[in-house]
Amino acid sequence: MKINKHKIVLLINSLAGGGAEGVCVSIANSFAANGYEVDLIVLNLNNEVYLNRLSKEINLIVLNVNNARYSFLSLLKYLIKNKPKKIIVFSYELSAILVILRSLFRLKIKIISRNINTLSKKIKFLEQQNFWIRYVVKNLIYYSYQKIDYVINQCYAMKEDLNKLYPQLSHKSGVIYNPISNHILDYVNLNDIKNVKKENYILCVGRLEKQKAFHYAIEGFARIKNKFPSLRLKILGEGSLEKELKQKANDLKLLDRIDFEGFQKNIIPYYLHARATVLTSFYEGFPNSLLESIILGTPVVSFDCLCGPNEIIKKGINGYLVKQEDISDLENKLSLVIKSRFDIEKMSLTVEKFKLDKIFKHYQKILNSFT
Repeated sequence: MKINKHKIVLLINSLAGGGAEGVCVSIANSFAANGYEVDLIVLNLNNEVYLNRLSKEINLIVLNVNNARYSFLSLLKYLIKNKPKKIIVFSYELSAILVILRSLFRLKIKIISRNINTLSKKIKFLEQQNFWIRYVVKNLIYYSYQKIDYVINQCYAMKEDLNKLYPQLSHKSGVIYNPISNHILDYVNLNDIKNVKKENYILCVGRLEKQKAFHYAIEGFARIKNKFPSLRLKILGEGSLEKELKQKANDLKLLDRIDFEGFQKNIIPYYLHARATVLTSFYEGFPNSLLESIILGTPVVSFDCLCGPNEIIKKGINGYLVKQEDISDLENKLSLVIKSRFDIEKMSLTVEKFKLDKIFKHYQKILNSFT
């Protein structure tokens, strides 16, 4: 039953194929389906992977700028014209810009920022970038974040990390887990995944960047290649380290057993047929790939990194945690998960709380707390 119409605005950089974008689209669609009038503001549509998943009931507003720092004027025009009362933001830079605009122009708006990564790690990463990012973007984020009205963290470890940086935000932050996307839940509801035939490969999903540390996955695979002679490793994603990772595979004489599949719009078949999904990140925001793999009936093996894996993985039921950056433990857990049998129904129950209808209610509760 639909409730009375209310207005909500969501703001994100793009509709590209990342985790934040997928969550933003899922939450926007849920608001629209529950009777809200929804404006979704994006900087551009240069890489609109998730555009086709967006509800037709959502008012999509494109600012036509290539970077957040160029959005000040167009975003200000929208705010003055539409006078929104609440905005949910899915970007550190855009959160900082909103805080600045609100302060300069005395706008009456509540800013709810979704913390998209482990912030302490993110700030350290920014310190290693170019002059603009290191001295301008980093400081904007650091000093403006404490002025946000409410911060939504993706897991409890992320909230703890945030509150160490900003103790003053401890009473203005909470946890709402990422939801499993409806298109994946729809697939599970419409198909019998219990009888899917597994193929002989393990799967890695994500950007080919330093944070994801796929070199550990390659090293772990090298340790078990002789135990499982027909096993392959499939790596899905694009990024600046593709050449370096292929070179590592070549150095370990694994190029003929590792498939670099690039970015895939439809990732469901890859999860379904894998023997396991592997995550070897230095840190995470909240690893959606683990949720998606588990709900599709494929167990997971993950480093026990900040943040999220230890709030998802149930030992022996949906997968195994690995000591951070411990290749021997990774080797053992990969061997164990391949040899083990998992009950798909029990696996599914471990991610029940991450279903979209449950997650949406938490977002709705936060919004209702701001009058």
